[in-house]
Amino acid sequence: MKHLHFEEIPSTQTIAIEEAHHYDQLLVSAKRQTSARGRRHNKWEDLQHSLCFSCKLEAQEKPTLLALEVAVMLSNYFNEHKLLLKWPNDIFNEESQKIMGILVNKDDDNYIVGIGINYGGLPHETYGVLKPEKELSDIDFKELPLEIYHYFLNNRLTEEEIINQWNERCYHLNKEVKIIDEDSVIEGIFKGIGSFGEALIEVQGKIEKAYTGSLIIK
Repeated sequence: MKHLHFEEIPSTQTIAIEEAHHYDQLLVSAKRQTSARGRRHNKWEDLQHSLCFSCKLEAQEKPTLLALEVAVMLSNYFNEHKLLLKWPNDIFNEESQKIMGILVNKDDDNYIVGIGINYGGLPHETYGVLKPEKELSDIDFKELPLEIYHYFLNNRLTEEEIINQWNERCYHLNKEVKIIDEDSVIEGIFKGIGSFGEALIEVQGKIEKAYTGSLIIK
C-alpha cells in the first residue's frame, strides 16, 4: 500500500487519479488543499482542522454503490457519534449540519474516493464539526487518514449490508424532498435507496427513481 502525504497541494483527488495506475492500494493525504474538489464541480471548503484525503478502492459489482458504502463505513468507523446519511454522498450530525462529504471519480478501471471531514476546531457558521475544540497535530493529518483507509480495506460491506445500513441511518427517510438533476425535478417522499443506490421517491402513490442529482429536504 502506497501512502503519499503532503503539507499542501491543490487537490488530493487530482494526485490520486494521476498515481492510481501505479498502485493496487493508494492513499493521498494533505494537511491543506488549495483547490479541493466537491461534487458536480463544486469546491470543497477546507477548514483549518479538517481532514482531506483520497484513496483507491475496488468498486462493488454495482459501482454506483461505492459512495454509499463509504458513507456507511465512515459512520461505522466513527460509531461513537450518531451520524446521519444524506443521499447521495453527504454525512450530517444530529444538529442537521454537514460534517463530511464524499466524491467518487472513475479513471480507466480505477475508482478514486475523495473524502473531506470537518474533524475538529471551532464550530462553523455553516458546517458542523465532528469533535468540537479538537486541534489536529501535524501527525494527525497523516495518521488519521491512514487509519481510516486501513479500516475501509478490512471492513468492506456486501450489497445487502450497504443498502440496509444506509437506509437505517438515512437523514431524510420518509421526508418530503426535491431532487434536481439538470432539467429534471422529482418531488415526493423519500422511501430509501434501491439495489443500485438510486433514490426511491414516492410520488402520488407510485415510486419514481433518481440515479443522480442534488437532494433538497423540504
